[in-house]
Amino acid sequence: MNERSYDIQELVAESGTPRRTIHFYTQQGILPPPQGAGLAARYGEEHLLRLRLIPLLRRRGMRLDQIRAEFARLDAAGMKALLDESPIPLSVPQPTPSPALPTGQASVRYDLGDGIVLYAPAHLSLAGQARLSRILRAAFARRFPVMPMNGAKSAADGATEDEEA
Repeated sequence: MNERSYDIQELVAESGTPRRTIHFYTQQGILPPPQGAGLAARYGEEHLLRLRLIPLLRRRGMRLDQIRAEFARLDAAGMKALLDESPIPLSVPQPTPSPALPTGQASVRYDLGDGIVLYAPAHLSLAGQARLSRILRAAFARRFPVMPMNGAKSAADGATEDEEA
């Protein structure tokens, strides 16, 4: 069989998968080991096919152990058929920096729940810190409301500890 072979740089370029990820998949048994070792290692069409299928199967909700099991039961023709029937484009969009977060600026991530994430600059002025603190208190008060006892106002109602004491 006259199958094309790839060195690691060619496989990275063809698949769009980083070198470290390819090595990880090989260690996990998701990809078969290459022919040869080190700089002489050669990868074949099956490696490329699997690397193109992995993002598709991940988007379908499969874990890596499930993908490994799926690959174990499929031959190359089955993998090609699965790839051909895919309604989802296989090119993985690359993340782009948000205009609100300049590249290289240190930031702090706040998970507000329900998939809502707030990123704030790591270095804020005192006024900015106070404003961020009010925003976070309000967000968490709405997510985890404190039930007032004996008619007292809750933090979500705007009462402070000084007012309650």
